[in-house]
Amino acid sequence: MSINNQIIEENRALYDSVGSIYLAHDAVTVSKEIINGITCYWFKPKNCKNNALVLYIHGGGYAIGSFQSHKAMVSHFANGLERTILFIEYSLAPEKPYPNGLNDLLNIYQWAIEKYIGSKLFLMGDSAGGGLVIASVYEINKRQIKSPDAIALISPWYNLETNNSSAESRQHLDQILNKEMVQNFAYAYAGLELFNADPSKLHFNTFPPVFVAVGTNEILFDDSFNFFDMVYKIQDNAQLKVYSGQGHVLTQLNISSTASQDLIININNFFNQL
Repeated sequence: MSINNQIIEENRALYDSVGSIYLAHDAVTVSKEIINGITCYWFKPKNCKNNALVLYIHGGGYAIGSFQSHKAMVSHFANGLERTILFIEYSLAPEKPYPNGLNDLLNIYQWAIEKYIGSKLFLMGDSAGGGLVIASVYEINKRQIKSPDAIALISPWYNLETNNSSAESRQHLDQILNKEMVQNFAYAYAGLELFNADPSKLHFNTFPPVFVAVGTNEILFDDSFNFFDMVYKIQDNAQLKVYSGQGHVLTQLNISSTASQDLIININNFFNQL
């Protein structure tokens, strides 16, 4: 399989335009900061909870996605969760393939646990960002550093081979992704390192409290179920929420829908219980 850079560039521009479907929340201030050479963005809501920080890892198949594609959505998350969110604009493939994006996340995570001692630290990611969050937990465990207090995943891409049955059986329902596209992104990201980069190939003995959300109308439907089937056996505080009739990363296209607002409330309640 070869990498078509033109297709990736076209998808980057298209995905960035998705970020303009609805407006950012006007009660959230946004500012840019370069941290350890990595571009990050602060989302700070009014009346935000003290001593809490959420690191957000965006989706986009490890090759597309940016502050532009996610600014509006993440601002609404910050407001609904009443927590400061640090959005990480990690390295993208194919220019910087695996493990560059993962290393960027771990870099910022290490910085956060050293700077925010005593604060609750959460990781949150959608799609490929969810996969990066899962992979980062494996590395955090291996390095024996402070574990996140909790994790929230929206439509996580867990299996990079995309060979689950839902990749075929739910294709007619998915208006965002198709199997060929996803497999091309996986190759651009990992190439011959696909096995090592695949979160579903990692073995966990422990995992932080985790909330997972998925729509029924997406080819990655099985990814969430297979991840949950693994994680609930080692983490009692694991929850899976299925949204009927919703597509991939349901909050991206319509933040005002009943399902999207319910998802934000559920994540907030999950974080609050800890």
